[in-house]
Order: sequence, then structure tokens, then C-alpha cells
Amino acid sequence: MAPSRAELGFAIRQLMRSNRSASLSTALSTADGWPYASLVTTAIDTDGAPLLLFSELSDHTRNLKADGRAALLFERASRHANPQRGPRVTVLGRIRPTRKPEHARRFLDMHPEAEMYAGFGDFSFYRMSIDRAHWVGGFARAQWLSGRFVSTDAKAAKAVAAAAEGIIGHMNDDHADAVETCATRLLGRAGGGWRMIGVDPDGADLALGNRRARLPFETTAENVAQVRDRLVELAARARAGNP
Repeated sequence: MAPSRAELGFAIRQLMRSNRSASLSTALSTADGWPYASLVTTAIDTDGAPLLLFSELSDHTRNLKADGRAALLFERASRHANPQRGPRVTVLGRIRPTRKPEHARRFLDMHPEAEMYAGFGDFSFYRMSIDRAHWVGGFARAQWLSGRFVSTDAKAAKAVAAAAEGIIGHMNDDHADAVETCATRLLGRAGGGWRMIGVDPDGADLALGNRRARLPFETTAENVAQVRDRLVELAARARAGNP
């Protein structure tokens, strides 16, 4: 049975959230709109929107100032023996500057090395509003989807964002062993002090130094209580050795 649009949107967000970079396509402003691709680092906001940090001197930033339409390709295909069998998604939308502190914090939590230059006058944060997405789940498995199915429920995203600091602090202060166990037993990461740095309706982000790991939920949480329930379930699975 083919996945529903909600299930497909969830799979797309999980793929995006598991990546820290993507290929950005913009229209080259200095060459009659020719396509221009560049590698960019990304973070995904609580509601599923891509967040980026650009230098004002880069070609893609100049391109976006002339035409804000763009595409981002996220993939888990290049390591397959046959890359055509790997999942990937291209999201299309408009990329605009953002001055919201929560967007900057979300990005820098995922890319702490960017702290060195994020405050420079020629760097700015940007956010993509997704208009539509093209999902390829493997060979000959392609489907277009409206951007509204890629985004999480606005009410749920807002509630989880408001509670995130408290949830993260509680997990790191009172349940550090559970975070560590999830990283090592569920995700197969080498241990030694993993901490939670982010949480959203689709899962949590873990960190050890500059290393990052994504701890996904099986389904999207619709409220803060469900986020806590899913974290409890994941911790129990990890302790039971049931990845």
C-alpha cells in the first residue's frame, strides 16, 4: 500500500533532519538565470523549514536577492552501491532572511563551528518556506507533494518549541544515562557523554562534541505530552536492547 501524504511528509522531514548539508540550486543572477548548484550546511526548524547561514558575498546569496526561489536536495543515496536505490528529496520554495533568535540558535546548535563567523557583518541567517517537494524513495519510486504536508502541524510545532528548553534540560540533568543509552544502543554511536541539544515533533538531536546524531520518533508527536511519551518509549527500548 502506498504511504499517505502525511506519512510521506513525515519520511521527508526525517530525511531532511538526518542531514546537516544539502545541495542548493539557485538561478545565477549574472548569467541569464542559468542553474547554479552549491553545497550548503542546513538545520531544520521545529516545523520542518530549512534554516541556513549565508555569506552576503557568496554567489548563491546574490542569486537569492535577485530571485528568492530555490531548491534544496537532501539525500541518503550516494553511499549505496546503486545510488538510484537510495532515498532523496528535493524541496522547492522561497528563501528569505530571518532575524529570529530561535532560528539562529537552532542552526548554531547543529553547527557550533559556525559560531566563529555567524556574528560577522557579512553573514545572515535564512529560512526556506517550502512550496512543494519531490520525493524519490528508491528506484522508480517518485512522488510530488504539496509543501503543507512536509511541514508539521503549526500548533504542535509552536508548543514543542516553547517547551524544548525545559525538555532538553530535564533529559540532560535527570536522564543523562537514557540519552547516552539511546545514542549507543539505538543509534550505534560510540559512547562517552552524549547530550540532547534539540527536540521537535519528529525526534531529538544529540551531540557529543562536534558530532551529531538524530534520534527519530516512529511517528510525529502531536503535542508536548506525546514528545515526552516517545522519549520514554525510546529509553525503554534502548535499555531493553531492542533497537
